[in-house]
Amino acid sequence: MKKNFIRIVALVLALTMLTVSFAGCSGTSEVNRPVAVEAKTDLKDVSFVFTYGELKEILPGDKLATLYENFNKKTDDREVSLSYYELVSKYGSEEYFNDILALISDEEWAQFTGNQQEILDYFNNMINDIKANGSARVSYSEGFWINHGDGVVFKSEDGTELENQDKFRAAFRLYADTALKDIGSFLMNLSQEEATEFNADLTDVIYPLGEKTASTLTLADLYTDKETNTFPIYTSIVPTMVHDLAEDGSNLEDEDGEYVFVPSELYRTINMIVKPEEASVKKAFTIREKDGIMEQFKVAETYMILNSFEIAFTPCKITAGNAVTDEMAYTTYEKNMIITANITFTGALEEYGTVVVEFPCTSSLTYNFGWQVEE
Repeated sequence: MKKNFIRIVALVLALTMLTVSFAGCSGTSEVNRPVAVEAKTDLKDVSFVFTYGELKEILPGDKLATLYENFNKKTDDREVSLSYYELVSKYGSEEYFNDILALISDEEWAQFTGNQQEILDYFNNMINDIKANGSARVSYSEGFWINHGDGVVFKSEDGTELENQDKFRAAFRLYADTALKDIGSFLMNLSQEEATEFNADLTDVIYPLGEKTASTLTLADLYTDKETNTFPIYTSIVPTMVHDLAEDGSNLEDEDGEYVFVPSELYRTINMIVKPEEASVKKAFTIREKDGIMEQFKVAETYMILNSFEIAFTPCKITAGNAVTDEMAYTTYEKNMIITANITFTGALEEYGTVVVEFPCTSSLTYNFGWQVEE
C-alpha cells in the first residue's frame, strides 16, 4: 500500500510528557499537562497505519467521517493508526473488511504476527498464577445457548436432509427452549456473583476444572495466520486519547494546525482461537461428561426423547482484557460446538417421528478478577 507501515505502539506509549509552567503578568500559573501512560509489559503491540486516500475508496462516507472526526484537514496523505482489534470491532462484520486487510502487505502481516509466542506465554503465566496462587478474587458466570436458524439441520436416520426444514425447526425450538431451562441450571452451577477470597483454592473454579494449571496451550493449539472465519492470536492496545495542552492552557496544535493528543488510559485485549480438536480444547476448557448433559434433556421428554448425541467442536475463543497493567480484568471462554442428536418426537409432535438434528451451540464462561490495591 502507498504509505502503510506498522507503527509499534510501545514506542508511542513510551513518551513521557512534562508538566509545563509559565509566568503570567501577576505571578506564576501552572498548566497540568496530561501524562502519557505506557504498558507495564511490552508485547510489541502494533498498529496499522492507513491513509485517508486509501480508506476513502473502501469505507462508506459515514464510517470515514467518524474515523477522521478529530482531523481538520482531510487530505489523501492524512494517516490514521488502527490496531487489529479496532479493525475487527469496527469493520469485522462488514463486507468490505477483507478489502481493508488487503491494504496490509505480507511483510507487515508478518511483523504483526511476530510476537505470538510472547503473547501466549504472557497469557499462560498470568492465568496460571491466578489459579495456582489465588492472587486475585474471582467472580464468574456461565451461559449456554443454541444458535437457532439455518445452522439447525434435520436429517433422516440414513443421513438424507429432510424437506420442510422450517417446520422441524419450529418444533425443535419448542423442545430446545424447554430443555435449555434445565441445561442452563446444570451448566450454571459454576456461576457465582460473589467473589472468592484472596488466596482461595481455585482448582474447581477456573477452567479446566479439577486441574491445578489453567492453561497448557501451545501455538500448535491455536490459529496463527489468516484463515476463513477466524483470526490469529493477537494483542491490541486501545488508548483513550485526550488533548495535550499548550503553555497557556489551550489545546496544543502541531505545525499543520491539528490537535495533539496523548494516551491517558490504555486497554489491552488478548484474543486467541483454539483449534477444534478435543486435545487442544482440553488444555484450557472443561469438557463436561456426556451422561450429565443427557440427564438434563429428560425434562423436555413431553416433546422429544433424546436417544443419543455426539459433540464436535468448532473453533473456540478465549479473550482476556485489561492485561496492560499485568493485572487481568477478565477472561472469557467461548466453547463452540455442533451437536448431532438422534431424537424421537413425542406427544403432540409424535407425527414427526425419529430424526437426526444438527445444531450449533455455545457455552460461555466469564471470569472477573479483583486485585488488591497497594496502599
